[in-house]
Amino acid sequence: MAAALLVPAAAMAAGDLARPGFEIGARLGYGFSAGHLGAPQNGTDNDLGDFVSGQWPLWLDLGYRLTGAFYLGAYFQYGFGTVNDDQQNGCRNANVDCSASDARLGLMGRYQFAQVWLIRPWVGFGAGYEWGTFSVHQSAFGNTNTDSTWSGFELANFQAGADFHVASKIVLGPFISVSLGEFRRTSTTTSNGNMSTTNDQDLAKRSLHEWIMFGARIAFMP
Repeated sequence: MAAALLVPAAAMAAGDLARPGFEIGARLGYGFSAGHLGAPQNGTDNDLGDFVSGQWPLWLDLGYRLTGAFYLGAYFQYGFGTVNDDQQNGCRNANVDCSASDARLGLMGRYQFAQVWLIRPWVGFGAGYEWGTFSVHQSAFGNTNTDSTWSGFELANFQAGADFHVASKIVLGPFISVSLGEFRRTSTTTSNGNMSTTNDQDLAKRSLHEWIMFGARIAFMP
């Protein structure tokens, strides 16, 4: 029985399952936050986790597989943030609604190792730009909206995973990523009815923050 399973696996490993061509993929999972936001002049360098403890990302990959092992492409991720109500006390009020999001856009490369039985492990590296938003909507005395956005570079995004072929051109498998980012600018917009004010500031103190993500990836191979 074991021999019957190993024979087709060895045959699959002997061939190059991924030809050169365009590849598209999507990922779902969860990410934990760590590190600090940075601060403007005379401001406080708060923990990212004091505002957003995590996020549920929707991640898209689009690129070109240069060979069976090397891939180069772009990625876009939009995450629905988990607000830390324990630290943001006002968000627990009945007339206050808080929300958060995180968006990342960048370039990445990936190297895929030789197949081991039915699994092909891979590692990747990327870098890009990031926008994190924290919004507060208050309806007690009129409708007041406050949207705070931090933006800056995603300096490094380390990734690893494994692909399992569920069909000849479709792979599915787990992934994990650890990203290092540095916000450089903040913008806060407050609106009430027809009135709106925006305050933009460069961050005098720049700090590193991290996202540790894990989940599942599906990709359509060339």
